Amino acid sequence: RTSVVLSQLAEKWFPGECQRARTGRRLEELLAQGRFREALGAAGQALRADPSDLMLRIYRAESYIGLQEYKTAIEDLNFVITKMPNWPEVYFRKGKVLQDSGFVGDALQLFLQCLALDEDFLPAKLEVERTLRDVLSPEKLGDGLKGSAWNSAHIRNKAFILGSEVSESYCNLQLCPEQSLGGSEVLEPVSGSLNRAQSAHALNSTEDLAKEDGLKRVSSEPLLSGQEKGALLKRKLSFSEQDTVTCEDGRNKHKKQGESTKRDVTLAFGTIPGDLIDVSDFECSLCMRLFFEPVTTPCGHTFCKGCLERCLDHSPQCPLCKESLKEYLASRKYSITVLLEELIMKYLSDELYERKRIHAEETAEHSNLTKNVPMFVCTMAYPTVPCPLHVFEPRYRLMIRRSMETGTKQFGMCISDSQNGFADYGCMLQIRNVHFLPDGRSVVDTVGGKRFRVLRRGMKDGYCTADIEYLEDVKVADEGELKKLRELHNFVYNQACNWFQNLRNKFRTQILQHFGPMPDREENIQAMPNGPAWCWWLLAVLPVDPRYQLSVLSMMSLKDRLIKIQHILTYFSRDQSK
Repeated sequence: RTSVVLSQLAEKWFPGECQRARTGRRLEELLAQGRFREALGAAGQALRADPSDLMLRIYRAESYIGLQEYKTAIEDLNFVITKMPNWPEVYFRKGKVLQDSGFVGDALQLFLQCLALDEDFLPAKLEVERTLRDVLSPEKLGDGLKGSAWNSAHIRNKAFILGSEVSESYCNLQLCPEQSLGGSEVLEPVSGSLNRAQSAHALNSTEDLAKEDGLKRVSSEPLLSGQEKGALLKRKLSFSEQDTVTCEDGRNKHKKQGESTKRDVTLAFGTIPGDLIDVSDFECSLCMRLFFEPVTTPCGHTFCKGCLERCLDHSPQCPLCKESLKEYLASRKYSITVLLEELIMKYLSDELYERKRIHAEETAEHSNLTKNVPMFVCTMAYPTVPCPLHVFEPRYRLMIRRSMETGTKQFGMCISDSQNGFADYGCMLQIRNVHFLPDGRSVVDTVGGKRFRVLRRGMKDGYCTADIEYLEDVKVADEGELKKLRELHNFVYNQACNWFQNLRNKFRTQILQHFGPMPDREENIQAMPNGPAWCWWLLAVLPVDPRYQLSVLSMMSLKDRLIKIQHILTYFSRDQSK
């Protein structure tokens, strides 16, 4: 649907143009429904109010065509040609009228003139090809040995009746002086394979071919008769001089719709008065601030991208009209409304600069990995150990999204604490991948990083935060102590391997699927700030109370940690022997 914000701006800034657009839509509806007499009256009334509107003459011409009043339709089209001589589409429309009237030769010349102005006008190409194929078919060429192909019985068959005004002569359908066909012979009406029924089929095939070729043009052709089933193909036409470019050979050529050119609003409709530009027209209805990265929902409402995402965290509905946005949420294609963003850049540059400054400050605050670090209060996490998460709460959806947007891709993980909300120690998690589900939930693949101690607790937009300091093992410098530490390390490592190998196949398989294989023994046991990786892997898989695991996590001595793990393994090994 149309953007509500942009529609309101258009009504405020360009009321006259909006009224003309409404009139055009009404006329299109009437023509599409075959109510030609009503369309003719509406177009005439609108033209009396604004005689200079060429689009209204096009609509009136199509109304006349629907009523089979071709002479009057040609007069309107001629008037448009005198005003817009370089507009290829009006030549195409006029050619279709002549073609449907039976004057194939003159129609062919108009199609060629259309192509001279725009060589890529596909519908005109198809009509030229179709006409030449019909005229130059083998059977018509055979008859041409006896007489002119244009006058052969195969083409002439039965004259096409235009009406009382046209039946006298083709003079009633004179071209405008500028577009006179010179000494071209007055053609007799053509029927045969170019009758109106096949013309209707041709219109449909033209549209299909245009779609297949990826043509961006929205092309249409004059209405067929009311008795036929052919319908008006809606067309969006531009009368802006910006649509005509000059080629190198001096010819004017209609610009393709697919070509990208930056259009200034002031070029199309004039300068916008300063008193009509109000910052309140560009405010998000959720945060009440200037739009930042505005996105428009399928229902037409516009919000800041971040504001909309936060609302969708809670409910897949439009915050204003409550229309379902489940499909929009599932696609996650929050495309920026470029026109609205460009208007803000052009007319509210100072306000946008301030808005960006505030956004940058907020992003910097979320990027800090020692102050106000986001905390996920859930389970134990350990350095180097994978920790997959199923994120469904709105507050944690927001937290994960911010971690991704800021580029840190990190947050803290702590277990809950009945007194303080969450424990005094935890582990940072590094996001490796996020898989979003259609309903907004996500599966987040993370791995443990640094350990930390909580210094101060806080709250931000529903989720916990903390000021933290990172922990590292105290290294042993004395050679004698280091030798004893290596011996203890090797003994506990072998003990851990034996315990794991003696587990039942079922349990061992589950551990391998969830945590992966046990890390290898490291040569330099003090190389990493958190000590050997296998210790943390083992601590994660051992069925131990989280508070006991937390005490091991907080230790800054590798020796103390190994002794704790040794005690646990000794206890479980006795159980295995039983």
